[in-house]
Amino acid sequence: MKRPLPRSAYEKNAVTYKILANSKRLEILNLLREQEMPVESLVKELGITKANVSQHLAMLRHAKLVTVHRIGLNAFYNIIDPRIVEPCRILHKLSVGVR
Repeated sequence: MKRPLPRSAYEKNAVTYKILANSKRLEILNLLREQEMPVESLVKELGITKANVSQHLAMLRHAKLVTVHRIGLNAFYNIIDPRIVEPCRILHKLSVGVR
């Protein structure tokens, strides 16, 4: 029998899943999967306010799913580990009934 993960791993996974349980954050991750983007581009793509995008990005940064670097006055975001997108795709396929 396989040894179960330590309890702390399950707790960390639960936090990550909670972060991913938001359609806008999933959309942000999908956009960042293709390329790094500045906040202004995310605002335009998502059709929500800059403040709202910033809140979502802060949560994704706190969960260590995205990182940011600055060039001049612009903050560019990218995914730390692109493998996070695959579980999101699987969940999407399950939700729309695609196999």
